[in-house]
Amino acid sequence: MKKPSKKKRKNLLLVRDGLVNTVLSLFTCYLLSLLFLNTSFFNPLSKALKDFSFLDVYYAERLAPKTSVNTDIILVNIEHQSREHLALVLQKIQQSQPKVIGFDVILKAFEKTKTDTLLAQLLKSKNVVQTYIFQPDSSNTNSHPFFKSKAIRGFANFNFNPDYGVIREFTGFYESEGEMLPAFSAAMARQYLSEDQWNSKELDAKLENSRVINYQGDLDHFMNFTASQIIELEELSLLKDKAVILGYLGSPTGNSFDIEDKHFTPLNSITAGKSVPDMYGAVIHANILSMLISDRFMYKISNFWMIVLMFICSFIASVYFIWLNKRLKISYRTVRKAVILVFSILLMWIALLLFKSGIVLKIAPIILVTVFSAGFVKYYKHLIRYIKTKRKFKSYLK
Repeated sequence: MKKPSKKKRKNLLLVRDGLVNTVLSLFTCYLLSLLFLNTSFFNPLSKALKDFSFLDVYYAERLAPKTSVNTDIILVNIEHQSREHLALVLQKIQQSQPKVIGFDVILKAFEKTKTDTLLAQLLKSKNVVQTYIFQPDSSNTNSHPFFKSKAIRGFANFNFNPDYGVIREFTGFYESEGEMLPAFSAAMARQYLSEDQWNSKELDAKLENSRVINYQGDLDHFMNFTASQIIELEELSLLKDKAVILGYLGSPTGNSFDIEDKHFTPLNSITAGKSVPDMYGAVIHANILSMLISDRFMYKISNFWMIVLMFICSFIASVYFIWLNKRLKISYRTVRKAVILVFSILLMWIALLLFKSGIVLKIAPIILVTVFSAGFVKYYKHLIRYIKTKRKFKSYLK
């Protein structure tokens, strides 16, 4: 049997060393991540890293002020209006025959008045969706039973992960005691779309797991009115066959200093560091509803494929830098830094291209692990030298 050539043996040793370096570096990285995530000293930094994504910059560039206004979803700011005003607004909106009305307000008390009786009747209409705050481990925050009896409802929670301060994903359905509870926006979409439209978009299957929100814009992206404007307007035909969401949008509307029912989103102008919440809950619901009825979903690369990509990138980096370490003596560190910089920029560019196509690839962990594997080569080299002092061991490295 013909022996492999010297060059082929070297290449095999290079691949083997690259594979061993990859496995050792990934294992070390895993141990360090456990220490990092489970040490209270690092908790603030860990949470800050979870809440940061360089992909947020994409929204700042894409969603310019010239973004067109969505006229299919109309927002109504309830401000701090009385229940009498709310009843008048609901009554007038219903007269315009919208497809669905989302009532993003919780009426905790029953005041036993004619106004409350009228409100209850209006809220139990077939095209009205009420909201509540679902709390898996405790009692929910609901409107008074007088208002919610036999009403269509959806939970206002966007997701159930307390570790994330920035609203990037939402949960469409939550299973509780054998019952599938819909989110507020999912319940609205179910009323807005016909049975055939809902099934053709396969929304039941798409909402089985949490989904990344495809933000289309902030408050200015949607046609919006105040409750007083709705009451004052004589003609509201523009609401016919539309989706209307009643919720709090600041006092006055869009007040940047008013943070009641306001959340952090990727559209925040400050992508890192301290800032104030940038988007009202009703506007986030409107963005989710827009994504559902237009079927413009974002698709996130699963953890399995993330791990596969990490391994592939780490392996390629290990092989390349082991080879480079042997070829270059003086300029190795400079070249390594330059290559890592180019690799990071290239990967970010690829991630942005994918994001524009509706595919979410979290490249920060891939870059960090790959850079760690590249830097681990020098420790692997010391390990090989130590092993060679104890026993005969063939390696691509000297």
